[in-house]
Amino acid sequence: MSTRKFNRNLSISILILVLLIIKINMYGQTAWFADGYHGGVYGHYPDWQAKFMYENLKKNPDWNINLEIEPETWDTVSLNDEDNFRTFQDFFEKEGRFGRIEFVNPTYGQPFCYNISGESIIRHFYFGIDKILEYFPKASFTSYSSEEPCFTSSLPQILKGFGYKYAVLKNPNTCWGGYTTNFGKDLVNWIGPDGTTLITVPRYGCEDLSNESTWQTNSWTNSNEFIKLCFENGIKYPVGMCFQDAGWDGGPWFNEYQPSNYIAWTDYFELVKNKVNPQDWHFSQEDIKPGLVWGAQVLQEVAKDVRESENNLILAEKITTFDCLLNRKEWPKKLLNEAWRNLLLSQHHDCWIIPFYGADGISWADKAKNWTNSTDSIAKISIDSFLKGEGKNQNSIKVCNTLGSHRTENVTVLLNDFDPNFDYSVYNCEGEEVSTQLGKNSQGEMELHFIAKVPPMGYTTFSLNRNKHRLSSYPISKRIDKPIVINTDYYSVTINPRKGGTITRLFDKQNQRELVDDNKELNNLVGYFYNEDRFIKGSDRPAKVDVHEGEIFTKIRIENKLGGNDYLQWITFYKNNHLIDFELEIIWNTQPGIGAYDQNDNYNAKDRNKAFYNEHYKLHVQFPFKKLGKKIFKNAPFDVCESQLNNTLFSSWDSLKHNVILNWVDVENSDMNYGVALFSDHTTSYLNTKELPLGLTVQYAGKGLWGHYYDVKGVTNIRYAVLPHMNNWENACVEFISNAWNERLVGGFIDSIPKEKSYSLFENSDKNLHVTSLFLEDKDMIVRVYNTSSNKIKKEIKWNLKVDSIDSVNLDGSFLSKLEYKINDKEQIILPISIPQFGFQTIKLKNARTR
Repeated sequence: MSTRKFNRNLSISILILVLLIIKINMYGQTAWFADGYHGGVYGHYPDWQAKFMYENLKKNPDWNINLEIEPETWDTVSLNDEDNFRTFQDFFEKEGRFGRIEFVNPTYGQPFCYNISGESIIRHFYFGIDKILEYFPKASFTSYSSEEPCFTSSLPQILKGFGYKYAVLKNPNTCWGGYTTNFGKDLVNWIGPDGTTLITVPRYGCEDLSNESTWQTNSWTNSNEFIKLCFENGIKYPVGMCFQDAGWDGGPWFNEYQPSNYIAWTDYFELVKNKVNPQDWHFSQEDIKPGLVWGAQVLQEVAKDVRESENNLILAEKITTFDCLLNRKEWPKKLLNEAWRNLLLSQHHDCWIIPFYGADGISWADKAKNWTNSTDSIAKISIDSFLKGEGKNQNSIKVCNTLGSHRTENVTVLLNDFDPNFDYSVYNCEGEEVSTQLGKNSQGEMELHFIAKVPPMGYTTFSLNRNKHRLSSYPISKRIDKPIVINTDYYSVTINPRKGGTITRLFDKQNQRELVDDNKELNNLVGYFYNEDRFIKGSDRPAKVDVHEGEIFTKIRIENKLGGNDYLQWITFYKNNHLIDFELEIIWNTQPGIGAYDQNDNYNAKDRNKAFYNEHYKLHVQFPFKKLGKKIFKNAPFDVCESQLNNTLFSSWDSLKHNVILNWVDVENSDMNYGVALFSDHTTSYLNTKELPLGLTVQYAGKGLWGHYYDVKGVTNIRYAVLPHMNNWENACVEFISNAWNERLVGGFIDSIPKEKSYSLFENSDKNLHVTSLFLEDKDMIVRVYNTSSNKIKKEIKWNLKVDSIDSVNLDGSFLSKLEYKINDKEQIILPISIPQFGFQTIKLKNARTR
């Protein structure tokens, strides 16, 4: 061999060796993996789990786990597997808490978060952490992570209030119910709506959805392909994740890429945070992309019950605070904590994603119903304690306002001793007569409606007189069979019985606006019945329409059919309120298929396209508002999101969008000087495109997640409302009006007028300050105030109380700062507060008592 040829071969060999070394170095870089367990006593948690975790942690010293176990599980395990659980506790105490075991999601019911109130989310963490500390007193809560898409935009503020430093925005192995937007590299600064920042591991920009399933991303096993992709995209410290279901018995999760180190999330953050520069991310609510079966009747019932219980419990807690302060009663801690426990369990993600599933014939929907019933019963006991007397007479009425501003609204009380020979008149505590109206509710019970003006965070009283003369307070009723124009102080409305009783004209008198698109019908039911291969509309048939005009409101009753099924609608126009209330009741005489197409015979879990994703074909109530929708806003827990979606339509798992209405969606014109808000009594989806009008999802019937057939049966009943308004959502106080719609004025008969005929806990002139909670801890009063606006608020609140001192505290109760206040010449406490946009402040008034 010639020297030249030898040298050339040697050079080639060296080059190959160098390339091989480079390749070895590239693939020799370390990756990390967050393993752990997800589940609990209500979901899945076998008795042997504690022993299994302990033994495998001892056998695999390099294995570390993250736990997302329902906190109440430990109550059961401590009894059913006492010895093994004590061994697990001892291991955690001596070794586990030092990087081997971390509690990463302590929420009591593991909620999805985006679908419930912000106050409920806070209580999930509060009660969940408390329960875990009962069994693991040295546990710390530093990093938040979830196997399901349990996220909401305001989590940074909530998490920091409980001492968290980090969060994870990926759920790689359980994306059935949705996922987050993929964004960024190793770490990001998750910036919440109030400006709070939290160091976070995102679902990386290169972390794609799996091509082999419809429930995973490509980081669920740390595959060679995924890790290579991470390195190529500049991710220096790639980390995959999979929280195994409690009950899986394989031990450490398989990692294809090596070397991969198992790591607890906080250790990962501490390792990486000073080695990379996190990118700022203003995480929007629309970066959460849910995939639930919106419109399924069983899910709808869960959502309705949860919302009603949320409203009832917040009302009860606030009213009980009035009761304890004014009547010097002891705070019923055990009773109200049990009410919260049941509500939190009803918000468990499995109640929403698999409501049909359950062991021993008890489905998650059945559990949710039992839990919310319990919450409602306790709430009623608490409210009645303050608002009801011994039932000796029905001559005096007490009305409570649990919001922070004055309200003048309709109040309804049941007349148990109604006498048709009498007329009924109501007088306020100044002796002035107020407007009244009689009527029957859907159960046939006689109700008295009257207009009540009530101070903020307090009550006022009224007297009821019975007069034996003509019943002028009865509404005037009539049946109509041709278009009729109804005039109120706010609207001129045309209702056409020949078009299904829909609204064909809605004119805003005060703002001189036509609200219904030309040749369109508002409040029309429209859906695709795939067995009949056609869209069916309520406006296709003539309807029976009855009009009931009274002194306080005019109520329209509509009776019609849709695809062989009877339905009723009620529309209420108020004399002193520009809100328009609707109620819909469908009686299912048939078992229709409603949706894009029939998947009964060809459902495949791995097929990305599924009929239940397609909102266009579900049954909707339509709202074709004229020249509105250029701007869309929707509320979220402690947030209001301006939508960036061109439309809400999608039909496959890989194109999910955030089409969720929590409490309201507001459609505005391009100048943002006029709009209409749509309220819903439950979390569901909404429809909006350039071609299709705004729609509220009513029903889907067909195959859904896991191939279950979501049927309809009995009755579907929902409430909704529309609020036309000048200006944008913020200046129109849409959030305040929504809160008032949910936290209604509550009235009840009492035995006699109390010495203090009217009482207000505090005075607040800003409707953008919302009291999300009010309760007592021993002798201290805890108040949480939320700034519902997009601007910082600096205000003074006047308290009609005596206190020893006032502190600002964290959500976990720890001290933040002492708050300075003054006493005015009326002996009121003047407390200045400053809260950022969409922020909240928790205030502790020590030894609070009435003056």
